[in-house]
Amino acid sequence: MDPAPPPPPRDARRVLGGMGLMVLCCLFFGAMGACYRAAMLDGLPVAVVPFARGVVTMLVVLPWMLRNGPATLATRRPGAHLFRCAAGLGGFMLHMLAILWMPLADAVAIMHARPLWALPLAFLLLGERVGWDRAVAAAVGFAGVLVIVGPDMLIGGELHPGTAAAVAGGISGALVLIAIKQLSGTEPPARVVAWYAIASVVVWGPVSALVWQPPSTAAVLLVVAGSLLAILGDFCASWAARRAPVGLLAPMEYVQIPASAAFGVLFFAETPGWALLWGTLIMLGATLYLARKAGR
Repeated sequence: MDPAPPPPPRDARRVLGGMGLMVLCCLFFGAMGACYRAAMLDGLPVAVVPFARGVVTMLVVLPWMLRNGPATLATRRPGAHLFRCAAGLGGFMLHMLAILWMPLADAVAIMHARPLWALPLAFLLLGERVGWDRAVAAAVGFAGVLVIVGPDMLIGGELHPGTAAAVAGGISGALVLIAIKQLSGTEPPARVVAWYAIASVVVWGPVSALVWQPPSTAAVLLVVAGSLLAILGDFCASWAARRAPVGLLAPMEYVQIPASAAFGVLFFAETPGWALLWGTLIMLGATLYLARKAGR
């Protein structure tokens, strides 16, 4: 009988654990989108969703804020926090509109172009140098987006509103990535999350009051479940980033697309097309190349 293979080195187990956490993160986010979409289809006003997420997040971080006192929110970079909050608030609303107006997996796939958008935006906003090979890779990735969009996502030769929301949501997501990169050097993650939660409550609270209508019990349970899944996903992503390099985590994020497709089939009777598969593979290839170059 052959001896059992030796266990993987500790570092290898740590990296594999990080990759597994990122897969779990994507499953949580896929389920989050399905919960939010079901709540909105059940009559919950769209503006209530980001407000509810902000409230739930505030409840989660409140013990930490009370334990650490006023210093929790003290920052010397209010402008950077304002930029992150504005990009995040706009991006989350666009995310909700996209998954409401489009097939779930198609919306998620198009919004996953945010790493591709981050490249030209970092060049324009941060002055980062971009080589010709990375520019070509980003262009190839955008071709994948066009494959997913296709003629079915157009109306009379113009973008479907859901498609436009998904594309704009991807751009907003790229701006969030840039903002977090700027803040990561001086701000702890909990402070960034806390300020975003406060902004969500302050901005979407009055809007939710204007459009408020009594929700069903199912809608309330769905939006709370979606918010908890979003927080779990955020924590898994943070833990994964501590265990594995970005170059290995980037392709794991695309697990959210087939997960969303599965939720779309099971709960919304959607049928993903071949364009979703081929477009996602093109985007994945471009993202893998960019992640590999960034890791050098």
